[in-house]
Amino acid sequence: MDTKNFKVAKIINDTSLVINAGSEQGINKGDKFKIIGKLGNSTVIDPDTGENLGTLDDIKGEVIAAQIYPHMSICNSQIITSSPYQLSAQPILQNSLAGFISSMNGESHREQLNVDKTQVTGGFKKSNKPIQIGDIAQLI
Repeated sequence: MDTKNFKVAKIINDTSLVINAGSEQGINKGDKFKIIGKLGNSTVIDPDTGENLGTLDDIKGEVIAAQIYPHMSICNSQIITSSPYQLSAQPILQNSLAGFISSMNGESHREQLNVDKTQVTGGFKKSNKPIQIGDIAQLI
């Protein structure tokens, strides 16, 4: 199986990022990606053959392509939906009382990615400018 590897080009926030591949590279809306780093520089050696088997991968998160451009794609973390019937202390321990209350209501939210906060650059700012005649209306 031929695996296609791309790179994170921009971190928008803790639920969205940009990868350096788009429609020109065959990316489609809904494609899923694992974000992988290397778990150290130490290589794994086959004890029988002495062959270098590579390095271990550090799976940092998973994202889904949401908006595709010719040479880049905006990817979002997965949506987590909690059932109003699912009683668990986990939201209290991990996300506070507000998380527990939202889980009781069956609300959903995006999974927070573990991103380097110093590299978050934003990018989804809503314009305060009013809609005017001549603005583009793009079919979605």
